[in-house]
Amino acid sequence: MAKKSKSKKGAPTDVRIKLIRYSLYHPKTPRPLRFGTMRMLRHWTIHRAWKLYQATQRKERGYELERQYNKMRDACEELRLTSQGLYERAVAKSIFRYPIVEFRIPTDTPAQIGWNHEWKRG
Repeated sequence: MAKKSKSKKGAPTDVRIKLIRYSLYHPKTPRPLRFGTMRMLRHWTIHRAWKLYQATQRKERGYELERQYNKMRDACEELRLTSQGLYERAVAKSIFRYPIVEFRIPTDTPAQIGWNHEWKRG
């Protein structure tokens, strides 16, 4: 809970209110933008269009994540139906899981160096 201090008139003032007032009325705080009517209308239109574009992008990202989630769920279900042992190992929550030490990002071209068959875990 924020501490309250006494103002000159005796009414308690919340520290949060003091901070807000300080940030609003401090001399180094830039003044708010003042536009003419047409410029304000243009600014509002561009701002609204940008917000709509961002909302569309968020919605598309949400759909893509949902699609990926559904594919992973379907793949896990297929693995469960195919091999129960592999499924249990794939979804096991163990603290002793090792990350992949060496991996290559999937690309359209083959690797310059083939698979290292002599590699052993250290």
